[in-house]
Amino acid sequence: MAIKKMKEQQAGFSLLEIMIALAVLGIVLAGVTKIFTTTGRYHTSQERMMEVMENIRAVKQLMTDEIRSAGCNPKNKRRIGFEPDTSDDRFDTDANSIHFTRDIDNGDNDALYEPDGDAEDPEENIGYFRGKTSDPTQTVPPGTPGTLYRVSFGASSYNSQPVADNVTDLQFRYYDKDSNEIINPTTTVNLDDIRTVEVTITGQVQNTTRVSTKNRTWTQQFRIRVRNR
Repeated sequence: MAIKKMKEQQAGFSLLEIMIALAVLGIVLAGVTKIFTTTGRYHTSQERMMEVMENIRAVKQLMTDEIRSAGCNPKNKRRIGFEPDTSDDRFDTDANSIHFTRDIDNGDNDALYEPDGDAEDPEENIGYFRGKTSDPTQTVPPGTPGTLYRVSFGASSYNSQPVADNVTDLQFRYYDKDSNEIINPTTTVNLDDIRTVEVTITGQVQNTTRVSTKNRTWTQQFRIRVRNR
């Protein structure tokens, strides 16, 4: 009797018990893996969205500082301000681009602001537009990632510098002193009536397949009061 009882106590797990244990372990591991995957995806999404937000906020600061000074014309020798339509849609003042001049220096590089009555010196003739990353001369439809460019115009040429990538939309709206919107300000009269500029920028994260749909884009809208009007 003692020998038989000892054998019963030494008996191992049955095949069914092992299979049940493995099934339970598989379910637990699958749940843990899903938690780690979801957490990692969430953190990746947050990191990529923070990059988009930081880039657009930096652009907001740059555009605000520059557009505020549009039309700065202390010498009042010639018309200076928002520029009308040109032969290139990237370089006008309309719903998808902005172009303005300001008289802030005489170009002598002495670190002093010395207006000289024109807007022909460096950093006095500025524009912003959204273009194709590989070829800025090509327009990009709304919703398609492109690059936001800052343009500095010279006497006979211009220089386009990228300031933000993966920008899916860029919109400008213009308002007069009574907060009435100026639709399609093509004439100098309309352009000279601009007192406030509303800017809307939408950015998209890189590698959109790694984040959920709702975490792919971020929009920043802000208004800039033009000081010199």
